This record gives sequence, C-alpha cells and structure tokens, in this order.
Amino acid sequence: MISGLPQRATVVGMPLADRLAVVLGAPALGVGLGLLLPRAARWLLTLSWVPLGGPLKLVSLLDHGWGAVAAPVVGGLLGVALAWVAFAESLTVTLTDREIRLVKDQKTRVIPSVQVHTVFLDGKQLVILDPESRQLLRDRHEASGTRLAQAFHAHGYRWTDHDPYRDLFKRWVRDTPDLPPAVNAVLAARELALTRNVAADVRELRDEVQKAGYVVRDEGTRQYWRPVVRS
Repeated sequence: MISGLPQRATVVGMPLADRLAVVLGAPALGVGLGLLLPRAARWLLTLSWVPLGGPLKLVSLLDHGWGAVAAPVVGGLLGVALAWVAFAESLTVTLTDREIRLVKDQKTRVIPSVQVHTVFLDGKQLVILDPESRQLLRDRHEASGTRLAQAFHAHGYRWTDHDPYRDLFKRWVRDTPDLPPAVNAVLAARELALTRNVAADVRELRDEVQKAGYVVRDEGTRQYWRPVVRS
C-alpha cells in the first residue's frame, strides 16, 4: 500500500490484499481450529498407536458445555495475536526527499538521503546501499518491485533493477583463504545462527563482517560475500 502524507512523504507498507488476508484470515483460522480440534482429537483416539491419550481426551471434550464456546473464542484470540505479530514484523518504509524512515518490530530507524546511493530488490529483500556499497538495509518487504520503485523514484532515490555488485559475490566456505581469519570466524558463527534461525545474531554478525570491509548476502543458510567497493 502506498499513501501520500504531508511534506511529500510516501508510505510503502504491507499491500492491502495482504493486510486483509491477515486481518480476516488469522482470526478465522483460529476459530476454525477451535471448532475442529475436538473432532480431530476424537478421531485420533480411535487409533491405537497414537500417544498422549489423556490430553487428547481433554481436547475431545471442548465441544461440550462451556468448551464449545471457549475453544473457538480462544482460537480467534490467538488468531488476532498472530495477525498483530505479522503486522509488527512487517517492514514499513516512509520516504521523503530528505530521509528514509524504517519501522519494524516497533523500532524506528532513519537513514538520511545523503547516505543513500542505490536501492534495489534482491528477491523479496529490500536493499539500500551507501556510496561505498555497504548495506544500510537488507530486509524483507512485501510490496512489489514496481510499487517500491515508483515510491523511491518519486523522491529522487536511485533505484536499480538488480544488485550492481552481484557479480562480485562468492560462496563462503570455511577458512576461505581470500578472507582474514577473523572474518572467517565471524562467518562461521553466523552460519550456525542461520542454521538455528536466530535472526538477531544473523543481523548482528552481518554488521560485524561489514565493519571489517565485506558485504554478506544469504540464500537459505548459504552465505555469499564480496568486498566493500569504495567509490
């Protein structure tokens, strides 16, 4: 969704269709699960090899008495909570000619326009580079490339259709001789964080690598690196 605000600001957030799907779908799914779980539990109890008979018996009674009301209500509330988390974890970008304001997980970050050199999408990740090719941002955004490009172009930012430095990336392997030992050590720790899906450590260690003069991008748990390119 793109909307205009005073002082020529443009907000690019989760598309309207996605918002509606989350707002309507998550609570509806929760209510549906609350209604279906007792029936599913009774069916599972007919299978002799299924463990946890005690808990399943309790679940099977949730469509009787107060349980018939409580189960869908609790499911709906859990759906609302899930929708709230989805919105909180969604990246919202507010653009003006002077700055880029990023909001995610109730945290706000501001990038002055003078620090921005190039902006592009890498898959579903929005990437902002500074004049020395460092990544000021690499994070998932739900909006299409067309909508993002229109918004950035409207405020004078340089948008490209692909990473101008993509040919410089190399697949990282342990103890690669092209990297300093300290950087190899950080990338090894980051590989473990990627495997364990610890997002905070993944971001922090990516910043550590960048401070040492190297840029990192990921494909699943595979890491690719390149040197910083100074203009």
